[in-house]
Amino acid sequence: MSAGKNRPFKLTAPVPREHSVQAQVAHLLAIEIAPAGQASCWGVLWFSIDHANAAGLPALRTRRGIVAGVPDVYLQHNGRAHFIELKTAVGRVSSAQRDMAAQLITAGSPVAVARDGNEVLQLLDQWNIPRHRRTTL
Repeated sequence: MSAGKNRPFKLTAPVPREHSVQAQVAHLLAIEIAPAGQASCWGVLWFSIDHANAAGLPALRTRRGIVAGVPDVYLQHNGRAHFIELKTAVGRVSSAQRDMAAQLITAGSPVAVARDGNEVLQLLDQWNIPRHRRTTL
C-alpha cells in the first residue's frame, strides 16, 4: 500500500468566513443596543469599520488617513471608545492589528478580539456597556 491511499474520511464542520461573523455581530448589536450609527437610550453608539474598499495605492490610502489594523467594531459609551476585532474560530490577528491595538490601549481604549456573538455579549457585560438583554446565544 502506498502512502496517502486509503486514508480514513474525516468530516469537519465548515469554518464561517469572517464577513459572516461580522454580519452576525452587526445584527446582534442592532438588537441589543440600537441600529448602527444611532445612539441607544443609554447613550451607546456603535458601528462597523470596513476598509474592504480601501484597496489601492498605499500613498493614496495614507493621504486619506486610512491606517492598517483598525478593529472591526467601534462602540462608544460615556465618552469612551471601545474596539472589537472580529475573527473566525481559526482567524489570526495580524501584526498591523496587534500594533493598532497597542496604540488604542495606550490611548486608553479597551480592545478585544471576539470570535462569535457570545464573546461580543461577554465583552459588553465586562465593559459595563448597557444592552437590552433580548438575546441569549
